[in-house]
Amino acid sequence: MSAPYATADMHRILRKRAYRAGGGWSAILGSDIPPGRHTSAEMVAILRQKLSAHGDRGVANLFKNWTLAPRNPFEPTRRRLPKREVVSVGSLIAVLLGAIAWFNFLGRS
Repeated sequence: MSAPYATADMHRILRKRAYRAGGGWSAILGSDIPPGRHTSAEMVAILRQKLSAHGDRGVANLFKNWTLAPRNPFEPTRRRLPKREVVSVGSLIAVLLGAIAWFNFLGRS
């Protein structure tokens, strides 16, 4: 059984392997990026393809996740209800706007 490598030894070994590989990227597990060198246009195309495959990103989804209750993974088609905080703040704002409208516009005889 061999002794475990120290951190400095591991960095040295990995640098040697990267140098032997030609300085290009090696295959990354779980990635669809083919190993080798790529132009910037190819990398942009791969990036756009990967981002379009994930529909769970974007400002609209961020806002939905901030205001609505978390999804139930066992019922993905069920409608998401608003969070309690959103309902309470919305109710307070509605009462405030109602009071402003009543005392400024409707309260005069």
